Amino acid sequence: MFLQGRGLNSSYAIFQDATGKAFERVVALGIAVGSGYLFETDFKKEVYSDLTGERGTLMGAIQGIFAAQYQVLRDKGHSPSEAFNETVEELTQSLMPLVAENGMDWMYANCSTTAQRGALDWWKKFRDATAPVFKELYESVATGKESQRSIDSNSQPDYREKLEEELRELRESEMWQAGKTVRSLRPENQSVNGNPFEESSTKNVFREQALKSESVG
Repeated sequence: MFLQGRGLNSSYAIFQDATGKAFERVVALGIAVGSGYLFETDFKKEVYSDLTGERGTLMGAIQGIFAAQYQVLRDKGHSPSEAFNETVEELTQSLMPLVAENGMDWMYANCSTTAQRGALDWWKKFRDATAPVFKELYESVATGKESQRSIDSNSQPDYREKLEEELRELRESEMWQAGKTVRSLRPENQSVNGNPFEESSTKNVFREQALKSESVG
């Protein structure tokens, strides 16, 4: 990211400032490591927001939402590749880069009218449905349950073995196996005779890979 002229945000906290130069030093450190911008916090807020985010929209909640929508589509007769494309691939490859650059308000204003109407009608329903879960999550973080859970789990002698079982379940799920195949269909992963855009051969590759994705599960 740094070499691309971009940077990841960083947070900083100043607990005590004996020299009177703590702010200048922390800003200099942030610039040195390539931070896109810096925001002030304290240790408690950083821990609470970080643990909530990891278990919420950054990883836990998003996987749960992916899995729920994917399963509904599969139960209704959609193929693995179609279900994955409409659940994950379009979001990560097409929409989120635009949201990151312009904001969700821009996305709502510039999508198709059918997507726009549907998103406006449904986002508050999802907010209301998930808000109790996020409140439960935050309380679990604030009371120390999440930290204790991590400490207890990571301290077990068979931690690595149990972790691998959980990761294998995720990795070998139909959704992410379909995803592995769908990712292989991306243009940047196609190379026929050194030319990824060689039309006739590429169509055959896409057709063959698509058939493989339909057979997943």
